[in-house]
Amino acid sequence: MFDRLTVLTEAESAALRDTVHDLRGHWIPRGSPPFSFFTLGAPSYLDLAGKPEGGDYRKRADASRPVLWESFGWLYTRLEEILGHHLGAPVHYPAHFALPGFHVWLSAAVFTKPKASVHFDMQYRSLTWPPEADLTRLLSFTLAVRLPAAGGGLNIWDAGYEEFRHALEKGWVEDAADLKRFHTMQYVPYEIGRMVIHSGHTLHQIAPSPGVEPDDERLTLQGHGVWCDGRWLLYW
Repeated sequence: MFDRLTVLTEAESAALRDTVHDLRGHWIPRGSPPFSFFTLGAPSYLDLAGKPEGGDYRKRADASRPVLWESFGWLYTRLEEILGHHLGAPVHYPAHFALPGFHVWLSAAVFTKPKASVHFDMQYRSLTWPPEADLTRLLSFTLAVRLPAAGGGLNIWDAGYEEFRHALEKGWVEDAADLKRFHTMQYVPYEIGRMVIHSGHTLHQIAPSPGVEPDDERLTLQGHGVWCDGRWLLYW
């Protein structure tokens, strides 16, 4: 699965960016100081995955939900409509998971070299799903709200998670990034107001920007989905 969907107009994207900045008091700093990378919301890949005790995920998910819904309820409703139509099935936001949220890279944090991790989206394995959930039917999405002047996007390789598992069992690779040796990279440019959707089990990486200006920023809405009993459960 790899698709693009128009979600926002240019004016809506600009207004959304302003609202995210109005909520700066709710941003969570990530990495090491001085902080230039933040999240608005609780991504399970940072706050839960690899932490059997649960980390801060549940606390942060519960705290961010009312803030996000009050400010962006219109956007979540629109995603329900657009994704539901595109996928041919309803979508739902489970109350016990974090709502899709925002990555905020200020200029100092914007990549100019391909140093981001090359990975599959595996954070769903750290969450508890209903018995009827199909963990082979997955999706991940990114909606660009603001991008550096030089652009931003996604690097992908035509390599899936099952291929990685097979290569790992055979001893041909040691980690997911080793698959790059056997596949050609494709650069997928982001466009402001448009969403990129993929399975999450396609090898991918946040692509670097060719250059960064002092007032640049990379702001994206991020989320994932799992198929469950006739509908998609969306979360972060």
